[in-house]
Amino acid sequence: MAFAFVDIAFAFADLEFAFADLAFAFADLEFAFADLAFAFADLAFAFADLEFAFADLAFAFADCTYSQTTNRYENE
Repeated sequence: MAFAFVDIAFAFADLEFAFADLAFAFADLEFAFADLAFAFADLAFAFADLEFAFADLAFAFADCTYSQTTNRYENE
């Protein structure tokens, strides 16, 4: 009879460990999703930076075609 109670206590401890392991897995998954969201935000920032770079390049080309003597753009 005492072995049965010890076995039941061991089963509950094993079940408690399984729930703790599951909670850790969910926390790890939540961290992975947060890391993925950070990666997407970083990617969006990189695309925005690239858009600014292309706009800067367009302004640089426009500035190259501006004539200081005629005060107008030459390629229009």
